[in-house]
Amino acid sequence: MKLNKSVSRKNLFLLLLDGCLLAGFWLLNQVRLTGIAIHEWAGVALAFVLLLHVGMLWRWITNMFRKFLRVRNAVQYFKLALDIFGFIAFFAIIISGILMSRSFLPALGLSGVHSRSLKMIHVLATNATIAMLMLHLLVNLKGIIRMMTRSRRIHEREKSASGELSGGVDPAGLG
Repeated sequence: MKLNKSVSRKNLFLLLLDGCLLAGFWLLNQVRLTGIAIHEWAGVALAFVLLLHVGMLWRWITNMFRKFLRVRNAVQYFKLALDIFGFIAFFAIIISGILMSRSFLPALGLSGVHSRSLKMIHVLATNATIAMLMLHLLVNLKGIIRMMTRSRRIHEREKSASGELSGGVDPAGLG
């Protein structure tokens, strides 16, 4: 049971991390709302969140590469290709954004490169990432719903085992 609980907590954390990545990516696409400085600094912060996400899934990633030639499951191939494409597109956004930075690099005493080609890479990679995120959510929606439902059941079992009534009501009336 401890293994299930720790796996469930890890999956919930990954789901929360995915939500942060999605919300952060949406916010980064609102440059008129945030301004360029927040856009750039939040982009760098989001890069670290993405690295944390990849690090937490590293075992799955390496297993998928090992199984890639042995497994004949088209859905798994598609998911892996989608994730690789997303990773490359996401980091193309980050690298191109840092290279043409008007706030982040100057704060480090460096100057950015300002070219139309770099801007085009940044925009194309952003559009590719948006498409990848939509496909990623669609392909994994069933698993996300299953994980949330299973997690809710585990949480309810833990609450009933600890003596809490549903709805968080304290039986002694102290809470």
